[in-house]
Amino acid sequence: MTNVLTEVRKAVIRRLETITIANGYRTDLGLNVKTGWLNEVLDQTKVPPLFALLQKAPGKVPVRGTEGVINPAGFFVMGLAKANLSEYEDQLDDMELDLIQAFMPSPGILPKNFPKGVTGIELGAPEQFPPGKGQSHAGVLIPLHVKTVIEVKNR
Repeated sequence: MTNVLTEVRKAVIRRLETITIANGYRTDLGLNVKTGWLNEVLDQTKVPPLFALLQKAPGKVPVRGTEGVINPAGFFVMGLAKANLSEYEDQLDDMELDLIQAFMPSPGILPKNFPKGVTGIELGAPEQFPPGKGQSHAGVLIPLHVKTVIEVKNR
């Protein structure tokens, strides 16, 4: 039996992988998608110059609905680019725009290519951060909540 939360995470990764110039975006973030914790990824010896990162984030409180439990699973979607302190703003703006366009929900339409049970996506406010403190990558982080109906079995 599949776990819908696992399927949601994999769907977010697949959506990140679509962010390429060939697909009409401004960057090729989707050509190198990583998962894990930002500090661990940036501490690796070989960090790509441009990549997307999916990190688990706090979700929202699950609530009981008529069809089951509605669980807004939380993620941070990030775009990161190797940059120097004087030239990273344009890259961050391009990555921010790409991430927003990839995940912005269409009103009244269920998200495409997400598992059954996903009823909506909600974006939080983007936050840009510069390189520094020994790190060579600048980035943009966007909180993402994927509202998912989970069927709950009575025990």
